[in-house]
Amino acid sequence: MLDMLRRLLSRAVRPLGARGEDYAARHLRRLKMKILARNVEVPGGEIDILALDRDELVFVEVRTRASESILSPEGSIRRKKQQAMLRAARYVLRTRHIRTLKPRIDAIAIIWPAGTAAPTLRHHRGVLALANW
Repeated sequence: MLDMLRRLLSRAVRPLGARGEDYAARHLRRLKMKILARNVEVPGGEIDILALDRDELVFVEVRTRASESILSPEGSIRRKKQQAMLRAARYVLRTRHIRTLKPRIDAIAIIWPAGTAAPTLRHHRGVLALANW
């Protein structure tokens, strides 16, 4: 009984961003994508989720918000963040010598109002082009 209560409480106080990333990873698995890594630290940035979708290596940025009243999750991905995402993807491709997989950068936007069990998720594929990678 005590363990169950601890699990429930730990979920309730878990940061919104972490819950959003977990939900996004489950979404990608439902699409039959294989999660290769999460929260990958690279010089100049971080990759939230690195996944495999058939012959594509997918770099996923996850943005979670409690509401869209001020700014949508997609709107929070500013130019500086876009550039960091491109640098991070190029870094992984270059340092891991990946040539057989096509790179793709996706964004997952999640709206998760307080007190709701299931959020709204929008998955945007190929949001940034990786030219000359």
